[in-house]
Amino acid sequence: MSNEIVNVAVIGTGMGRYHMQDYSTLPDAKLVAICDLNEAEARFFAEKYGAPHVFSDYRRLFELPGLDAVSIAVPNYLHAPITLAALEAGLHVLCEKPMATTVEDATAMVEKARAVGKRLMVHMNMRFRDANLALGRLSAAGELGQVYYGRASMIRRRLVPVLHFPPNGTMGRGPWFLDKEKAGGGALMDIGVHTYDLMWWLMGCPRPVAVSAATFRKLYGDAAAKRGIKFDVDELASAMIRFENGATAFVDVSWAANQAAEWNVRVFGDKAGLMVSPATLFRDRDGVLESATIELPEMERFTPQAHFVDCIRHPEKALICPGEQGLQVVRVLDAIRRSAEQGREVAVA
Repeated sequence: MSNEIVNVAVIGTGMGRYHMQDYSTLPDAKLVAICDLNEAEARFFAEKYGAPHVFSDYRRLFELPGLDAVSIAVPNYLHAPITLAALEAGLHVLCEKPMATTVEDATAMVEKARAVGKRLMVHMNMRFRDANLALGRLSAAGELGQVYYGRASMIRRRLVPVLHFPPNGTMGRGPWFLDKEKAGGGALMDIGVHTYDLMWWLMGCPRPVAVSAATFRKLYGDAAAKRGIKFDVDELASAMIRFENGATAFVDVSWAANQAAEWNVRVFGDKAGLMVSPATLFRDRDGVLESATIELPEMERFTPQAHFVDCIRHPEKALICPGEQGLQVVRVLDAIRRSAEQGREVAVA
């Protein structure tokens, strides 16, 4: 369908509003519908971005004639059932992170996409930010040599969903964020998925084999209890991941910590290393140490939504964040949870 406009809908008006904004600017896509249980909010965004249809039930949405694709931006535990229903309806899917809360669900999503021949992309938007695409290209081209170590941190001092975010905003707007059954985890599943994924992608996506991890909830459990909010997820998660090729990586993330805020990813190779913030390539050229700032020209930048639409129109193109890679990330997140619960290193399922 390289010459056709892709008709797309968005399910979820929280983070989904950013999907709407991007789709509304794309010449090769048409935002045709918004779906949310809060029909009034769905109608508000439909009017804002020019979508002609509004739904409060995704099953009714999937009956809309001419619909080609859907962005799914709903609570974590709903990613799998809505994605599976969308694929069954013959739609391409861009699913928010984390792809699913269990390995079983993520596996089912990948298998269904293969069975019906539709694109399944995970919204790992960090891969697209700033100069990260350029760093990814350098890594993929072998500029780092043999990658043997990665380190990534996203430490927030005080940004616990629900407790520290406005109820009508885009983030932390529902108590499900703090409910393990619905979210799958806390900081681990919220920002840990971004932090690990970006590092892993820049390392070349080696196969993970084992994880040793710990998780903590030390600062805001009582505050949530006083407000009658269930809070049984982690505030901080830390993990060491070992890979089949001999590489090792460390990741730590927190929603709340008595520490300075920090966000960075570093990847170490025997020819060069890289850092995300600021985007830098470190090399040794015949004994001369170089630190080169990496930039990506504005004209070469694109959003996950633009990439998703382009890959639908051109099926031969490879997705930057395919469902298969999303599944591998979920396998590591699952191993981190299991290792923390068991207090020992565990194999990645």
